[in-house]
Amino acid sequence: MKIVQLSTLWERTPPTKYGGLELVVSNLTEELVARGHEVTLFATGDSKTNALLKATYPRPLYREGVPWTSMDDSLQMVSTAIRYAKEWGADVIHNHQSHRSLAMMSLAETPVVNTIHGTLNQAQLAPDRIRTFRAYRNQNFISISNYQRQHARYLHWIRTVYNGIDVSRFPIKEKPKADYLFWIGRFSQTKGTHLAIDYAAKFGMKLLMAAKYDQLAPKDVAYFEAEIKPRLKGGKAEWVGEVGHAEKARLYADAYATLMPILWDEPFGLVVTESMACGTPVIAFKRGAMPELITSGKTGFLVPERDEKAFLKALDAVPSIDRKACRRRVERKFSVAAMADGYLAAYDQVVEKARPKRGFGWLIKR
Repeated sequence: MKIVQLSTLWERTPPTKYGGLELVVSNLTEELVARGHEVTLFATGDSKTNALLKATYPRPLYREGVPWTSMDDSLQMVSTAIRYAKEWGADVIHNHQSHRSLAMMSLAETPVVNTIHGTLNQAQLAPDRIRTFRAYRNQNFISISNYQRQHARYLHWIRTVYNGIDVSRFPIKEKPKADYLFWIGRFSQTKGTHLAIDYAAKFGMKLLMAAKYDQLAPKDVAYFEAEIKPRLKGGKAEWVGEVGHAEKARLYADAYATLMPILWDEPFGLVVTESMACGTPVIAFKRGAMPELITSGKTGFLVPERDEKAFLKALDAVPSIDRKACRRRVERKFSVAAMADGYLAAYDQVVEKARPKRGFGWLIKR
């Protein structure tokens, strides 16, 4: 199959540090190539891939200080990808750019599938974004969790495909240090970092945070200054910076538990699967897709939002979790292989639907 993967220009594919969407695109692209498919990846010029790389911009826009509201470079890449797909004779375009490119995707002659990587909760979306999704609701959409669909049932969903990780890159330790708690992500109010710090302090265990601090996002800056900076304390709550894969995997593997006190409807959560792949259980508020990822009491714990007592009780119960069971769940449901199987089935579905139907005229003798 000839497949065009359309990543973003905000980060490298795969990212050097933070960047969940681009990591997923990379994992999928490399697995498809390994299975013998012809894949062209549209991404930044410094991206690393075994596919054919097509770049319209050399470096990640975020790293050059370009704000998220800027779309010119991204739309240029989208239009280039659409023209390329037609000329190359691609079977399908897999678009990972969400609402930003739906208008242009509606003009593509090549079959398209759109994976939505963000929330669709209308309470958290700008009105113009909701109008865009509704205007192009008949395109082919793939959700990254069943929960994600609940806020946009009007979209033409064709399949749910969970994000997959390369489990082999996440080591599991038989005897981890387990003398600290771990939090990883982006400093944002929705991620509940301040609650992670508070809960760790009350539990009496050090919290290490591997976080991206987006200084181009005013809300994140204000949150960091007001809620995070005053709580930082050596030996209690430490920010270790934005880390690469090797350091991230080490921090997961040696942690007592990973904390996810999320305050938004997380549509998936790579942090959960990465942590469980290392055998480290996750304690999360029961929001968004968390119940689809965590089997409470077996691979971690789901607790009511902002229920401090329940969160601390879950922390006490962490030793009851079988770390190998955490890894087995990821291998079974959230591997790269499982993700590729799901997407290939989706590609077949849209390609078959787009194929001209053969009538019965050929039965008539001339």
